[in-house]
Amino acid sequence: MRRVSTKFFIMFVIFCMLLIVCPVIAKDDSATAKKLVAQTAKAGGHNHPDYYTGKHGFMNEEAAGTLEKDLYLMSWLVLDPPLKLGAGGGVASQNKDLLKEYFGVAEIDACKNVKNYPYAGMKSIKPNSDKEDMYFTPINFMDLVDAKQGALFASGNQFDWAEWGGQGVNQAHEYLFCLVKWNKAGEINIKVGSDDPETTWVNGEKVAEGMADRDWSKDQDPGKFTVKAGEWNAILVEVGENGGEWGFSMRVEPPPDDHTLDTQMVMAVNNNNKLTTTWANIKR
Repeated sequence: MRRVSTKFFIMFVIFCMLLIVCPVIAKDDSATAKKLVAQTAKAGGHNHPDYYTGKHGFMNEEAAGTLEKDLYLMSWLVLDPPLKLGAGGGVASQNKDLLKEYFGVAEIDACKNVKNYPYAGMKSIKPNSDKEDMYFTPINFMDLVDAKQGALFASGNQFDWAEWGGQGVNQAHEYLFCLVKWNKAGEINIKVGSDDPETTWVNGEKVAEGMADRDWSKDQDPGKFTVKAGEWNAILVEVGENGGEWGFSMRVEPPPDDHTLDTQMVMAVNNNNKLTTTWANIKR
């Protein structure tokens, strides 16, 4: 009788831990948006609740300029302010691991290992050339349009926030990060457009790249990767800027079924969607 009681107690504790360790991860809803914005502000980053509201979905729910409906990722963690170099931006620095230099995590590792995922409010380990601390900040491109932070996905200005000085930020780089999930396993096709160069990694593998100081147009660099059903996939993009306009877009086909910027919640689960070591110890 005592053994049954002890077993029941252990099962109850495990159940409670499961609820704590594995929360339900929502899409771009208002509650998640408010949490991430507050998290960034608390860390010392800019407080911009109108840049990520949950009002717009993670895919473009309407045609945006030259972009077709329902095919382009809208919500990302990005550097705010950008990584200003002072000189040598664009192609000249695209092959340098700037993420490791300024955030202490190698580019390939930032989307390969869950413990290295960027998160909202993550602060750089050293400032940019303007002596500014940089923070990963949640944004949605359509929210930026609503906030009058530049015309997006028209001719130019795709990523030129007015807060950065419009087209006045030169010799700089930007990193973008998000997590996406498909309910069905299969091959995913992406097409990246950028001004200037871009490099895209998925789960630690380079899948697309465009090494040129160029004008933006949609779908310039094709790539593909394979996903497992129901598992999170980490996407990291670096976009370099030499001078003038700054642009970025990513087409994803088929579009993902789920998306989150709340990466700290995902850290409760490893890349194979198995429970953490803490959970494994409890289970043993």
